[in-house]
Amino acid sequence: MLAEQGLLRADDTKSNTVGGKSPIRPNIDASRPFASRQSHFPAAAKRVVVIFCSGACSHVDTFDYKPELIARHGQPLPGADKLITFQGEQGNVTQSPWKFQPRGESGKMISDLVPHLGALADDMCFIHSLKGKTNTHGPGENYMSTGFTLDGYPSIGAWTTFALGTENDNLPSYVAIPDPRGTPQNSVNNWGPGFLPAAYQGTDFNTSLPIRNLARPESIAEASDKKTRDFLKRLNDRHLERFPGDTELAARISSYELAAKMQLSIPEVRDLSTESASTLAMYGADDAQNT
Repeated sequence: MLAEQGLLRADDTKSNTVGGKSPIRPNIDASRPFASRQSHFPAAAKRVVVIFCSGACSHVDTFDYKPELIARHGQPLPGADKLITFQGEQGNVTQSPWKFQPRGESGKMISDLVPHLGALADDMCFIHSLKGKTNTHGPGENYMSTGFTLDGYPSIGAWTTFALGTENDNLPSYVAIPDPRGTPQNSVNNWGPGFLPAAYQGTDFNTSLPIRNLARPESIAEASDKKTRDFLKRLNDRHLERFPGDTELAARISSYELAAKMQLSIPEVRDLSTESASTLAMYGADDAQNT
């Protein structure tokens, strides 16, 4: 919707500027949408990894110690006598079946369910002030990934890529690695661009073959493959000149160009044989059940 109105278009800056600077978008070169951009403050992190486990174990069973649950165990939930859930009528308050104990020098209360996590208590930051607007998986995943329960909003990775770009030129700036057993209930919305240009959506990796269809078939010669790509680029560029607001086409063109670079860089990136034994152990890659 915003792109339709010109708010996010690189060729339309007059209607959305105050004092010559856009309040909602960085200065983006449409021909280089992923170019690194200066942030408001010096960056403290080089990369961000978000591990989101949809439907995972409860916070009250892991690191959110609730003494009141123990005190009220077996009692009806106060004020919820007429509350009906998907599972039927509301049950009684139940304490966690796992024992909590203080961990590390900080004394952070963490349950026996995650003892290895407890060993890292002093190296972690726990935020207990978050709350959600839904207890349903689909809208809840939206809320986690975008800040809204409804579809159509950019994921946090899309916003980050849109705002900061990337320093590398040969790999995707934003990657999603879904569970190999299946995508989340809300599927690609979890790493989608929403109303931002389609170029800022996450690139879907998988564990067996990180990038599908990256390498050309052996039956197609390299020279022939290059001619085909060059021809497609000319067609796409011509079409983009006619429809400059088509962000999906712009994203497709950008993805073709990136794919050509990735054919050289991805094999090196996915090769774990050069990693040290300590690094593999730290990520659990030396454990057969994790691979």
